[in-house]
Amino acid sequence: MQEEQEKKLLTISDISEYLSIKQKTVYAKVESGEIPHYRIGRLIRFRKEEIDDWLIGCRKENKPVVDPQKTVRRRKSSKRSTDNFSKIIRKTIDDETGKYYPDNYGKSDRIKGLKKEVTHESL
Repeated sequence: MQEEQEKKLLTISDISEYLSIKQKTVYAKVESGEIPHYRIGRLIRFRKEEIDDWLIGCRKENKPVVDPQKTVRRRKSSKRSTDNFSKIIRKTIDDETGKYYPDNYGKSDRIKGLKKEVTHESL
C-alpha cells in the first residue's frame, strides 16, 4: 500500500498543496525547468520521491557560502554608453523619418515662447 502511494504521480494541485506554494508558482517552476516533472501530453505530473530529492537540493545550508571579501566586483555599465546608444538610435530614426515626411510633419502649431496657438492672421 505504501509502495503504491510512492509510485503515484501527483498533479499540480497536489504539489502546490504539498509544497505550500501557489499553483501559479508551480507552473512557473515547471516552465523554467527548475522542478522535476513529467509531461504526458498537455498534463504535468510529478513523483513525490523526486520532489523530495529536489527539496533537499534547495536547502540553504547545502549551498556554498560566499566570502564577501572574495566576491568579484562587476563593473556597472556607464550611463554614457547608454546615452551614446540612445543618440545613435535617435539620429537614425530622425534621418529615416526625414526621408518620408516633411520637416513640419507632426510638429505643434504653437510658437515656442508664447504658449498659445498660432492664428492664420499671424502667419
